[in-house]
Amino acid sequence: MTQPARDEVLEAAGRIAGLSREGRKEEALAEGRALAAAHPARPEARFLLGSLLADLGPRPEAESVLRDCLARWPGLLPARSLLGELLFDRRDFPGALECFRAVAGTRPDDARAWNNVAVAALALGRLDETETAARRAAGLDAGSASSRLVLAKALAARGRNGEALDALRDCLSLDPGDSEALDLQGRLLAQAGAYTRAAESFRAAIAAGAGAATASRLGDTLLQAGDAPGAVRAYGEAESREGTNAAANASRALFAMHFDGARDATRLFEAHREWASRYAATPSADGFSNGREPERRLRIGYVSPRFRASSAAFLLLPVLEAHDPAGVELHCYAEQEGGDGISERIRSRAAGWTDTRALDDDALAAAIRGDGIDVVVDLAGHTPGNRLRALSRKPAPVVLTWLDYCDTTGCGAFDALLTDSLHSPPGDRQRFVERRLRLDPLRYCYAPPDYAPPVTLPPSAKGDAVTFGAFHRFAKIGPEVLRAWAELLALDPRFRLVIKNDALNDEGERERHRERLARAGLPADRLELRPASPHAQALREYGDVDIALDAFPYNGGITTLEALYMGRPVVAFAGDTLISRQSSAILRAAGLDALVAADAKAMIRLAAGLAFDRDGLARLCAGLRARLVASPVCDASAFTRRLEAAYRAAWRDWCAGRPIGESR
Repeated sequence: MTQPARDEVLEAAGRIAGLSREGRKEEALAEGRALAAAHPARPEARFLLGSLLADLGPRPEAESVLRDCLARWPGLLPARSLLGELLFDRRDFPGALECFRAVAGTRPDDARAWNNVAVAALALGRLDETETAARRAAGLDAGSASSRLVLAKALAARGRNGEALDALRDCLSLDPGDSEALDLQGRLLAQAGAYTRAAESFRAAIAAGAGAATASRLGDTLLQAGDAPGAVRAYGEAESREGTNAAANASRALFAMHFDGARDATRLFEAHREWASRYAATPSADGFSNGREPERRLRIGYVSPRFRASSAAFLLLPVLEAHDPAGVELHCYAEQEGGDGISERIRSRAAGWTDTRALDDDALAAAIRGDGIDVVVDLAGHTPGNRLRALSRKPAPVVLTWLDYCDTTGCGAFDALLTDSLHSPPGDRQRFVERRLRLDPLRYCYAPPDYAPPVTLPPSAKGDAVTFGAFHRFAKIGPEVLRAWAELLALDPRFRLVIKNDALNDEGERERHRERLARAGLPADRLELRPASPHAQALREYGDVDIALDAFPYNGGITTLEALYMGRPVVAFAGDTLISRQSSAILRAAGLDALVAADAKAMIRLAAGLAFDRDGLARLCAGLRARLVASPVCDASAFTRRLEAAYRAAWRDWCAGRPIGESR
């Protein structure tokens, strides 16, 4: 029998590929170059060189070799597919998609080609094409986990979360250890309020190799589920896993610590100082070019991740719209993606609007300094999205912190924290790195939404059982709070309690919390667990309760204000920190001192006393909205004048070389 002729090129290609597999990469590349040079008419030699270059580099040369291959042999599909992968890696998604489409068009039964089309289309946001290609790939390869994952991503991006979860279940049945699929499953479950299952998925993703972002998401999920200590641990793990976002995750841990009743104010203060020692920058030694003219128009810079519809907007928007343009020029530094109607209203008032997402800390500090800002005001503290590291560089003569956080930043570059004598009484024991600027009687003002429904009679005035309400997230409802509420319900078998938050959106989560609350002594037959709802509906549901119960040590803020505006008294007591005095400060500023108790037990007695006096309760409810609106709490104009006066006082102090604010 005649033996087939030897093909020296194929033999050499096989030998060179073997060298590459053995790790002898440089030797393989050298022989690959020689083979391609010796046989310019053989596509196998040219493609082999392109493959070796794609593996070893330089990548631009690999692209050049592959394009040369395709110019000579347009039908060489492996070269077109590999070129697509190289283009995708350098984020030339249109070029990659063109290559992958060509391969899939020629090989319509190639599952891998269709999966590549789906991946590239997803990167371009072409969701219709992504879904079609991913379904095609999954249909061609029943064992392809990757095509199910890409399909899930496309469905999730279109808001079809239920279908996305189905696709992820298929993916994970094929590859249970796919960390990316487990992470996406956790995110979708968390969006649905299924926090316990979400946490399980995030933990599995971390065990499978997921990184700091997943650990951080686990922290967010545990905090929503009411496990503050677990959230702090998860954020700590995220901090240790990645340097890039370590400071942000450490900030999240500080925020979560405030929900843990076992942590005292001294430990919290030291934790904030520790954050600053690790992550805050050394303030710039450069002087400022700002003119030291005490009475001139001031440039005020606000830095926030929440210049949009949010709970903070009800406190910030009325101030920004009431600022006196003759005395204040506003500049906003927005660490946020996208915007809405609130963003546009704020932007219309600002002389400058800077999107800070693409600016690193040095660049943001330089932008603030370059804008000639006199007073820069941090609105986030250690809440997510903060830019404390940029502000710790002291980019303006006066650096203040205010509004959306209730503790020190820990950073020595900050001159003062804006507070008041109700939240921070003179001589109190809470420590701040910053000095204090007081905005008495209250550190903020409230503008209720125009869609808020009218006040209705409380249920007890219509002959129904007295119903207490708590619309706090579970992060605020710790063991001490549950014990107090159980004690209250035990005073009368007719008392009922409604708890409402987004951790109750999922049926499984509701059942878990129902069991937890029963173990804490809250009778299941007198307890109603309600899911979150659109804001107008949530306000309307205050009509189903008689009395709102505050949480502690992390008090309600907007929750307290909304309950009062909807005509429902809030019973509270003053703790020993700014955050644990929030509700009592609101009540006292509104002239409702009688609703402030001395401690938790006295708060329960106060709530019961209101409940037993149904006629008095009805009268109180009927007048609460008018009382709140007429108080300093809702007087945006007067508050903004006080805020501007505080800015002016701080500026005068800087001009005169004096310390800003007071030390206690």
